[in-house]
Amino acid sequence: MSYYDESGQIPFLGKAEISDKVNEVLDECWNGIFPVNLESVCDYLGISLFPVAELSKKYNVDAFVSASFRILYVDEKSYRNESYRYRFSVAHELGHLVLHREYYSNRIDSFEDWLGLSPHADNSYVEFQANYFAGNLLVPEIELIKFMDRGFSGNFEKNCWKATHKDFRNKLGMAKTFFKVSDQVIARRMRDVFLGAERFDEIENAMQSS
Repeated sequence: MSYYDESGQIPFLGKAEISDKVNEVLDECWNGIFPVNLESVCDYLGISLFPVAELSKKYNVDAFVSASFRILYVDEKSYRNESYRYRFSVAHELGHLVLHREYYSNRIDSFEDWLGLSPHADNSYVEFQANYFAGNLLVPEIELIKFMDRGFSGNFEKNCWKATHKDFRNKLGMAKTFFKVSDQVIARRMRDVFLGAERFDEIENAMQSS
């Protein structure tokens, strides 16, 4: 992978490239059972979870990776409850680890320092990459398709137009529980995977009203 010293920019990664990175990880450490076991992913990547009391309350973050890339500090309460927000925060930080480690580990002491010191860094784009990684890790595309197909006579995109608003809301609620993610994550993954679906607008509306 090539990097651009002159600009300070993390290189462009398309959605397909990020999905491939996720699949490489899942192929190595996922047993096919949902929700995805993030501790197994951490073990595979060689990173230890370290709960910190009141991390979220004091610092307004649920998780962050150490400069050594060996420890993932997490909010202790969220860790015990394994909340949806906690799961996404961990997956997000793992995205930085997989996608960006090579870029900034050889430059400065921590990723947070890099974000603050690099005048050319496109922080929002970096965060998009980590968010997209997290969504794919928690809700893999092929598994979301399978899940939605099962609820719509074997073919979601073909049959979703027949569903009522209540059907959509109920099914998406089931998907949220199955994958153990928030409404926002399911809505985003539906948008990523089923953008061409006839009932896409209603998917959005169902999530907003749930």
